[in-house]
Amino acid sequence: MMDAFSRDLRFAARGLVRSRGFTLIAVLTLALGIGANTAIFSVVNAVLLKPLAYAKPDQLVSVRAKFTTRNRNDVPMSEPEYRDIVTRVPGIRELAAVWPININLTGVDTPVRIQAAVVSYNYFALLGASPILGRDFVKADDEGKIGYVALISYDLWQHQFGGERSVIGKKVRLDDDPFTIIGVMPKGFRHPNESGSSPMEVWAPVALDNPDTNFVNVRGARVFDLIGRLQPGTTLETARSQLAALGTRLTQEFPAAYPPSLGWQIDVVPLAERVVGNARPALLVLLGAVGFVLLIGCSNVANLLLARATTRDREIAIRTALGGSRRRLIRQLLTESVLLATVGGLLGLVLAVWGTSALGHLAAQYLPRARDIGIDPTVLGFTAFLILLTGVGFGLVPAIQASRPDLQGVLKDSGRGASAGAPRTRLRGALVVVEVAIALVLLTGAGLLLRSFQELISVEPGFNPENLLTMQVWLPVQNDPTKGRYFTNEQRRAFYSRAQEAVQRTPGVRDAALVSRLVFAGARSNLGGRGDARFEIEGRPTPSDQPPRLTDLRFVTPNYFSTMEIPLLRGRTFAAVADSSGPKEAVINRTLAEKYWPNDDPVGRRVQVFGPQGPWMTITGVVGDVRQVALDLPPREEIFLSSQLFPNQEMSFVVRTAGRPLDLGNAVIKAIREADPEQPVFGVKPMERVIADASAERRFSLLLLTLFATIALVLSAIGIYGVMAYPTTQRQHEIGIRVALGAGAREVMRLVVGQGMQLVAAGLAIGLCGAWLLSRVLSSQLFGITTRDPVTYVTVAALLGVVALTASYLPARRALQVDPMTALRSE
Repeated sequence: MMDAFSRDLRFAARGLVRSRGFTLIAVLTLALGIGANTAIFSVVNAVLLKPLAYAKPDQLVSVRAKFTTRNRNDVPMSEPEYRDIVTRVPGIRELAAVWPININLTGVDTPVRIQAAVVSYNYFALLGASPILGRDFVKADDEGKIGYVALISYDLWQHQFGGERSVIGKKVRLDDDPFTIIGVMPKGFRHPNESGSSPMEVWAPVALDNPDTNFVNVRGARVFDLIGRLQPGTTLETARSQLAALGTRLTQEFPAAYPPSLGWQIDVVPLAERVVGNARPALLVLLGAVGFVLLIGCSNVANLLLARATTRDREIAIRTALGGSRRRLIRQLLTESVLLATVGGLLGLVLAVWGTSALGHLAAQYLPRARDIGIDPTVLGFTAFLILLTGVGFGLVPAIQASRPDLQGVLKDSGRGASAGAPRTRLRGALVVVEVAIALVLLTGAGLLLRSFQELISVEPGFNPENLLTMQVWLPVQNDPTKGRYFTNEQRRAFYSRAQEAVQRTPGVRDAALVSRLVFAGARSNLGGRGDARFEIEGRPTPSDQPPRLTDLRFVTPNYFSTMEIPLLRGRTFAAVADSSGPKEAVINRTLAEKYWPNDDPVGRRVQVFGPQGPWMTITGVVGDVRQVALDLPPREEIFLSSQLFPNQEMSFVVRTAGRPLDLGNAVIKAIREADPEQPVFGVKPMERVIADASAERRFSLLLLTLFATIALVLSAIGIYGVMAYPTTQRQHEIGIRVALGAGAREVMRLVVGQGMQLVAAGLAIGLCGAWLLSRVLSSQLFGITTRDPVTYVTVAALLGVVALTASYLPARRALQVDPMTALRSE
């Protein structure tokens, strides 16, 4: 058996070497298809399929809350809620609390802002992870005040401490508090929900047993992500029902903390599902798209094999006449196709290695687990399966067709060679129809995303992003805030004033302003929670049976609006103030003004912020709307307060420059550090990059789907050309007779091109129906258009029709260049 396979393999290799042109085209076609599929599968495998790298990951769950009346499904939990679950939910065996934060790391060569987490002492033990150097947290670390010990990531150990083992016991400062490093986590350990562009680098104990009731142990301090492990034998549904019952009891026991207007409920999902988030639909769309590309490639190679088999009919007929069995012939032909797929697959694997690296880089900003993307044994196994599947898939039908030659017809034909039979011709035509239909589906998907992206980038953000540089600072907050260098409003105000003045003196800077939360920076707030802030309108109190009025709240310097070039529609902005005794003034945006004063002038009215005990602020002006979170989300109601009255711990600089913003990046950082050399400055980006990053997920899907659609278009054109070129060559004798008898060029052109366009028309009809049905999977990724956008369908069909017409025209043109006398003499 092995000897027979070895002979088949050698024979197949010699045949492919002799047909170099055919082999090169087929190998490159398969390499594109298999390589693209392998690269996309490596992403799908890392994000969706690969188990989380923790002990018994199927038992791990994520526990968070949701506010059903506000359509918020990802609400952190509070410390009392954590204890309630630990003591009153038997289905959860272990539960760890995690509070993700950003923090200043100083005491090293260059101060940096890093991603950190304060966690309950059992966090690492629950995940089944332990440090490679030093020790884990123990319960004593979680008692009393917040701990002064920390574990660091492997990457931080390498790039900040040179990988020295003496790092254990080293003291650093985190937000000006002294911390002792007690351990280093293994290389590759990742916090479950970390971002690829902002990895978790430090963990410190959260001190849940802290007796200070002003810390976090109140029900309104919702800051914790909870990670749990189910009891053995407990299902997710059981845990969900137990948590729902607990939620009902808590709303009854603490009605003030859980008013009906919140619609507070406890939510539990597998930890892997929480990690993946909303990435699944986009990845599945891309996997389906790249599968279509491979299907088109296989159709092309099958067409090539059918054409090649026609030229081998005489060889196969002779082998059959000499006693070769049909099964033996099919095996030989399948060996050739599998060998072809193997060579194409190996080349595709080389392309996939490069493609995987590029995809990991592109997806790092928004895709969870992007750092795990790579070629691993699972991906290699998928590639091997793909090679075998494609080799058999595109080779089986041509092999069956070729193994049934017309012995008498083939052996009698000694002149022009055998011509393709009707079944073979119909099969090749059917493959072209399939190619055109699939290409149309892909092109329609890419067209819809492209049209949507055009609509998205045409949206006015509400300010001028050109020549605008952004960067962030976050003043340190010590565990005992009263000891901090920036505890008081006066200390923070002094720092920001010095820093702003230094930046404005920098050559090339036209203006510089500050804002507490940069646009497009997400929904997190500087107030310890979300961007929502409660407010009341003087003389119009909120009825007790209605939810409180909420608004987006930002603290800005008086020149923020002019620096951002946000139009002032009515009134004026803030008056400059020197301290907290200045006038209490507010500026609102158009959306808030039109909602609460639709037929009135809000200037001069008063609003109360920060709750019932908060100050009353006089509205001095109305400014234009700004897209705060993303271009595809409408502006929210927004109130601006003076950062000179309320200097925030976190502020972003927006710097209007005379030239390219990044050219001034280092100079602006240096100016800010003149106010405090130990203050990290981070997130340095041009505003145009900030806006682009907000649509990175859409851009990623658009780029890849457009790439796949372009490949599909090219492969389809090659397939149509191949199908038309071969029979046209076979019919040169017939065309010569037609021309000799007086047929004109137009008639011959209509004959040849018409046959090709009939196939294309059938493919377009099927493809339009398929695109119409499958476009619904893209609905969540579209903006400004519907999945039934007629412009896209007409444009894509016309484009594919023109390409197909060109591919059909070229063989017809070649046929007309043949001398009729030459064709007749060949008889």
